[in-house]
Amino acid sequence: MHLRGLLLLAALGISSSIASVLNDTKFIFAFGDSYTSEGWGGTGDPLLSQNPTSCSSAGPNWARQFNTLTNNTRLVNLAVSGATSNKDIVFASPPDFRSQVTSFINFVAPFPDKVAWTKDNAIFTVSFGTNDVNNSYKNTVGNGTSLYSQDLDSYFATVDKLYTAGARRFLFNNVVPFDRAQIGISQGTTLQAKLKGSILDFNAQLATKAETYCASKAGITCAVFDTHALFTNIMDDFRNFGFATPDGVCSAYASRGGCTVLPADSSCLGPVSVYVWKDGLHPAWAADTLWAKGVIAQISAIN
Repeated sequence: MHLRGLLLLAALGISSSIASVLNDTKFIFAFGDSYTSEGWGGTGDPLLSQNPTSCSSAGPNWARQFNTLTNNTRLVNLAVSGATSNKDIVFASPPDFRSQVTSFINFVAPFPDKVAWTKDNAIFTVSFGTNDVNNSYKNTVGNGTSLYSQDLDSYFATVDKLYTAGARRFLFNNVVPFDRAQIGISQGTTLQAKLKGSILDFNAQLATKAETYCASKAGITCAVFDTHALFTNIMDDFRNFGFATPDGVCSAYASRGGCTVLPADSSCLGPVSVYVWKDGLHPAWAADTLWAKGVIAQISAIN
């Protein structure tokens, strides 16, 4: 599988040897939105709600598959469906990245008897931007440059709280081209184009700010995974990736949740695995498999 445009920060000396991260990793801490969430609601002790119950992918999502493919390291999933990086900048009612990190600091970080993580055996994945863009792009000036700059400044201020708590290994996922999913197509050409530009603006700023932030910190290992390039490749060449449609959905799958693979429905083009998108916004589990494998390939390629 060819992945275009992977964003690697190792060239700046930010990553000493992130390839060894996979060998050393015992814990994965995941922060994000519905693309990553497995059902935790964002309040109380997240360690009490780690059974995968609600995934937007009609099967195991990318974070769970990343966990499974890395020798079944322990995944502690603090992602909350619907979340943004900072709800005071881009509103969404669910607990945002700041709140998710507060829960980590209050309930997880200080308790090695519950989760025996260290700076050397844990990787922290951060996946925001879908709701940040989707909830704002219709009302922004231009592509939202000013708004997303504020949003991403908050994003890395929150990352810094994780760094202060001891985190040293970070994976940042950028935003998939969901302008090409039904939620974008249904807006018409003008708004779809604005959505596309807003996603690209957010992703460009994420790359720049990640580079700046990680270069400023001692002992840190960072990588930005270009999910946008991956999903662009998948949709451009969907048949060779094993999909039946680049942007179609089947209502029989779209209307159902859960983290186990749905049985095939005869009203659809095939099993859910032949769809890139589970519904109008969320990738299906087979596309998430490529996401998880892509993350592993990128990390493993850095020397």
